[in-house]
Amino acid sequence: MYRELIISFIIVIAIITLNYTLQINTDKKVNEVNEQIEITRKELAKEDVDYKIALEKANIMFDKWEEADDTLAYYLEHNEIEKVTTALTSVKSLVEMEDNVQAVENLDKCKYILIHIDEKEKFTLDNIF
Repeated sequence: MYRELIISFIIVIAIITLNYTLQINTDKKVNEVNEQIEITRKELAKEDVDYKIALEKANIMFDKWEEADDTLAYYLEHNEIEKVTTALTSVKSLVEMEDNVQAVENLDKCKYILIHIDEKEKFTLDNIF
């Protein structure tokens, strides 16, 4: 009787610890990408946009996402990851075409999706039940 109780307790503690560790990793990766999105957005929101610099910042942002994608793909829904990848790819293409209005819209969309991913993966009562 006590053996099963101890094993159950260890399993519950392991699940909580793993969830906490994964949440820290998700927060870190999402925040890094969001910082790059804000940097790119500020560059595109300028009155006189230098598209060469904006493209460099968009490439850095996309590279940050690719790094995060490698680890997040293990435990996040691939549909959510694909949405972010699609939005960031669109941003790069729109910056190359010098369409900063739609690029900023896609950046905002991407930021919303990242916030949604972060909130969805948190260990809260709403997500448990």
